Amino acid sequence: MTGFMLRSGLCGRSIALAGLLLALAQPAYSEQVRKSPGKGSHFYSVQPQEVKATRDCSVYVPAYSHIYLAESSQVPLAVTLSVRNMNPDKRLIIKSVDYFDTRGEKLESLTSGWFALAPMATASFVIDQQDLSGGAGANFIVHWATDESAQEPLIEAVMAGYRGTKGLSFISRGVKLLSCE
Repeated sequence: MTGFMLRSGLCGRSIALAGLLLALAQPAYSEQVRKSPGKGSHFYSVQPQEVKATRDCSVYVPAYSHIYLAESSQVPLAVTLSVRNMNPDKRLIIKSVDYFDTRGEKLESLTSGWFALAPMATASFVIDQQDLSGGAGANFIVHWATDESAQEPLIEAVMAGYRGTKGLSFISRGVKLLSCE
């Protein structure tokens, strides 16, 4: 009886230790997952009345939360929306970033309020690889504003995933919707 209790006690401790190690081995999710990039000196909140922008634009960015290898076989993909301010001396105002699914339904607003992106800085918005809600026809709409003389931002979606030992990644570039106001 003592041997059984000793072994079951060790077994219980081993299971608890294995569970603890497994929990510690899991990747920590950053604040960026399906949220705005961490606020800081390069990406900060601004009030609309503080902004003196003369150009207001919208960009459509195609994205893929998964792709099909066959009709019944799909590969989930992580999506990183990258908004790059290419101006060396002017900030970019990000008014909103919205995420839509294949049906065109808005899933989520990834910003709340307006944000300024410092010169030459990048803001990244991440959709987790396990989030398939966007579908193969997911997309973003990014509303931004800046001065008339400023360079337009470079806005891309980077998709990455793997199946077995094979990895894949690709990008899609944003397309300006209509003309800027």
